[in-house]
Formats: sequence, structure tokens, C-alpha cells
Amino acid sequence: MPFALRSIALAVTMAAPLAQAAGAPLKFCFEDIPQAPWTMPDGTGLNIELLKRAAKITGDQINFVPRPWKRCEEETRTGVIDAMVGPSDNPRRRAYSQPPTKADGSQDPERAMYRDHVDLYLRVDSGASWDGKTLVNPRKLVVAQRGYYIVDMLQARGQTVIDTPKTAEEGLRLLAAGSADVAVLMGRDAENLLKEDPRYQGRVILAKQPFASFDFHLMVGRKAYDREPKRFEALWNAIAKVRATSEYQRLEQSLVRQHEHD
Repeated sequence: MPFALRSIALAVTMAAPLAQAAGAPLKFCFEDIPQAPWTMPDGTGLNIELLKRAAKITGDQINFVPRPWKRCEEETRTGVIDAMVGPSDNPRRRAYSQPPTKADGSQDPERAMYRDHVDLYLRVDSGASWDGKTLVNPRKLVVAQRGYYIVDMLQARGQTVIDTPKTAEEGLRLLAAGSADVAVLMGRDAENLLKEDPRYQGRVILAKQPFASFDFHLMVGRKAYDREPKRFEALWNAIAKVRATSEYQRLEQSLVRQHEHD
């Protein structure tokens, strides 16, 4: 074999273990509606940036796919998708996916992607109230977004949940129209709409206390995790390393503040 060909063959042979170590490209889904500053439908946002930086540490290639949230969950359950970007840990999701965990099996906040709160909104003069613990809601009708764990939490409180809205804006519209007296909505879009949109001013108020606070994770499908547990443990560890850097912390603080005041 000519020297040049031997050199190429040797290079390919030496590169093969690295390619095998990295594994096949991973496929992650994220929600196809704005969840600023965490994810946006065009594939930008802090969560995407965090995962790209973590993947540089682990050598992984990640393909990001926007999906309606319920489809994202279902495709993770069936193994079409390897992991979901940014859901909270709960018993329903544990049946088919895995968060980063501590030794006792509980979710690990040190390796979470971020922590955020879920707001509760009240229709003015409805008689409904929320003090951070007790929900007073005479009609027991609550608006929430489809596919979110807050639906399960509200139902456990004896509330009838209208979960047809996909976006926070749809939820606010239903609340202002009188379909319910309470809405529990994700993200800062609803807060900003409440400040800026005259349709809601004087009709809807933001409760002083959030409904809940969660750690949000890269939740890995059970099939993907069982196939390559070390790979995903390494990726969760890399997420923690990136989040601990002063550069990323400054970026997160800047974008969170920006969206709080938009």
C-alpha cells in the first residue's frame, strides 16, 4: 500500500474510537412557543445555549427540534426523541424519562438547567384569592396550559382545569373573558402582557405569591438513558459545570432581567 494511503487508513483507524465514544447525534425537543428567555421557537434561548456549551465539553452533537409540548413528551416516551429540554420532574414524567438525580433518587438541583416560578392570575372581582398556600376559588374553574404538570397539581386540589390554551396569551384571554376566575401560567410573557395590553388592565391581576417554583431539567427518555447512561450523566455534569461559570451566570442574569422588564 502506498505511504499516503497507509497514512489515511491509520488516521481513520485512530479517529474511529473518538467517533464511537461521542456516539450518534442526539435529538432533543423543546417547546414550539416562546418561553423567553429559556427557549424560543427559532432554536435560540438560554437553555439551548447552555446545552451547546455543555456539548462542547462532552463532545456530543445535538439536534434541537421544536415540538408542541404534548408531542415532545410523547416522542420522548416512545424513543423518537432522546430528551426534553426544560420540563420539571414529576411522577408522571418519571414513568418514561429520567432527570439528573442524587444518590437517594431525588432530582438533583445542582445539575438542573434552571429554576423558575409559575405565576397565578386572578380575575378582578371574582372572589378568588391566593396567599401562596390556600387557593380560594368559588367556581373551582382554572385555566392552565396543556401538557404541563401544573394541570395535575390543580386537579389534585379539586379544581376543574380548562387546559385548552397552548400559550399564556390564550390563557389570559380566557380568564379575562370570564371562562374561569384563576389562571396558572408559565413564563414571563403573561406578566408582560398584563402590563402592556389594555384588554387585561383592570380585569386581571397577578397574585403577589407565585403558584409554585420548580427546578427545570434536561429530562432524558428512559429508552435513551438505559442505552447510554454514562453519556447522559456526563452531559448533566457538563450542564452543572457551565452553570457554575461566571460567564454563563452573567449571561443568565442579564437575559432574565431583560425579560422581566420587557
